This record gives sequence, C-alpha cells and structure tokens, in this order.
Amino acid sequence: MLALIAHPVSGLLPAHCLQMSHEDYIRAIADAAIQRIPDKSTRDRLTAAKLTYGAGEPGVRGITYFEAWHNGEHKPCEFVSVNATGEENPVQLAGTTVHELGHVLAGSAAGHGKEWKDACSLLGLTKAEAAGQCYSPEHFAPEILQTVTNLVMPTDGRPVFGQRGLNPFIGLSVATTFRPCPLGIGTKGGKSRGKGSGSRLRLYVCSCPVKVRVAHDNFQAHCDVCGSAFKREEQ
Repeated sequence: MLALIAHPVSGLLPAHCLQMSHEDYIRAIADAAIQRIPDKSTRDRLTAAKLTYGAGEPGVRGITYFEAWHNGEHKPCEFVSVNATGEENPVQLAGTTVHELGHVLAGSAAGHGKEWKDACSLLGLTKAEAAGQCYSPEHFAPEILQTVTNLVMPTDGRPVFGQRGLNPFIGLSVATTFRPCPLGIGTKGGKSRGKGSGSRLRLYVCSCPVKVRVAHDNFQAHCDVCGSAFKREEQ
C-alpha cells in the first residue's frame, strides 16, 4: 500500500514527498499566505509573481523587483528572490517569503511603511520589520505557523557561504548584519522606496514640527523653538 502523508497546502501526498527542496518550501509558505487573501483577483496577482530561491547578495535576505518578469500576461509581474546568503533557519525563510510577498501586495510606493506592514499582516506575518528581524513563532498568524510546523525542513542541503561560518539550522546568531531589502528596483533603473524605507534611524518629531533621526530607542530631548519634547513617530 502506498503510504500517504498530510500536506498543509496540497492535501495528501505520497511519503516519498517528504523530500523537500528550498524552492518547494518557500512555495508552500507563499501558497498558504496567499490563500488568506479574500479577493480572487488579488490572489491571482500574487500567485503570478515569480518566486525564486537564489544566492542573493550578502546582508540581504530577500528582494522584490517590480514589473520585472513577463509570464505571458499583458502586464509584467513581480520577481521575488528569497536569498540563500541570508538564510538562518526555516522560520526565517518563511518570514522572508511573506515579507517579500507583502511588497508585491502593497506595491512599489509603500516601501516598509504602514501599507506594507498591513499587507504583511493580511498575509499572515503579524509583526514585520524592515531589516534584521529575528523571526519567531509569535510573529505569524496561527494558520501560517501551522504550515511552518507541518512542513518538512528542506532536505536539499543548506548554504555555507564564506561570510557565515555558522550552522544556519541550529538557531545560532550569525555574523552578518542584515539591511532592509532593496525593494522596488523599477523598470527605469531607479529604486522605489516608500516612507522610512531608506533609513533605519528612529524618527522623532516635536510640535513645530521639527523632525530628527537618531540611532536610539529612548531619545529624550526638547525643541529649543517650541519647547515640546520630541516624540517617536512610527514609520
């Protein structure tokens, strides 16, 4: 008798399908996230995006190129890469996959601002940060976390790029400093970035309003003009 196993996206699969490549893994995560979208046309648009697992550049976990892939439709769609150079563990791969799909859903003008965060939440990533996020189970909606839990860890090997030197599948910290994905490389060669996506400095505003950016979470200062305290503004 042919042994069957339950798969969270595709239903019952033969037991030999316990072999899973990285490409299979991120596709399964993407499918589960896209199924959360209520509008069929939007689901179809996200499904049409070209999702790949590639080498990438050091320090970047993923990247979305807008309108960079033609799959036979009238309008080019997005090309999404989840990068091996930024790989830490399967949970991070899942988080990066949904992070990049959030860019596809929100569009090139959203950057890493509120619209992008709302798109990530709709796709099942309830906490989304521009860069350096240490993904953990509580950052995912229950059904996405269940998909991550049910999936077999990729069995096609693991990246061992020179700058890492640590096993990415045992939860150790890594030497690489991750920066925000350089999203939105557009058709005219420029970079489309939304509000706040070009800097990781914290934005503080007084009543004037004067805006300042600092590299600190607890910036305590008052404006010499209006006398009000600077307050952190969400980006």
